[in-house]
Amino acid sequence: MLPWWFWALLWTVLVLAAVLCAVLSGIRLFRQGMGVMDSLGAASEKLSDEFSQPGTVVEYAPVARRYPHGTAATHANPEKIKKLREKGKLERIEARRVRRVTRRAERGQAQNMHDLGLF
Repeated sequence: MLPWWFWALLWTVLVLAAVLCAVLSGIRLFRQGMGVMDSLGAASEKLSDEFSQPGTVVEYAPVARRYPHGTAATHANPEKIKKLREKGKLERIEARRVRRVTRRAERGQAQNMHDLGLF
């Protein structure tokens, strides 16, 4: 049987070792977090410099028209609205097909026969 002071000493050493490990892990985690924040700051500065260059013009694709829409669609002739909707749907399908063919041609990918209108 071991004396009582041995158990007190053993548990004191174990608790101090656990606290020391926790403190060292916390310091290491804090330093890594600060390194990540420094890297994020540098990346954001680089991006802001890239995007703030004068003369940079961003061209967006035109917004596709949507048929029908608004109060005019609610109070118009249902057959006319249905035809307009179908027309808009076909326009959007064709626009997607053109974008798909263009994108695949730019990337050098094989084209879909249906997209090219061969079948």
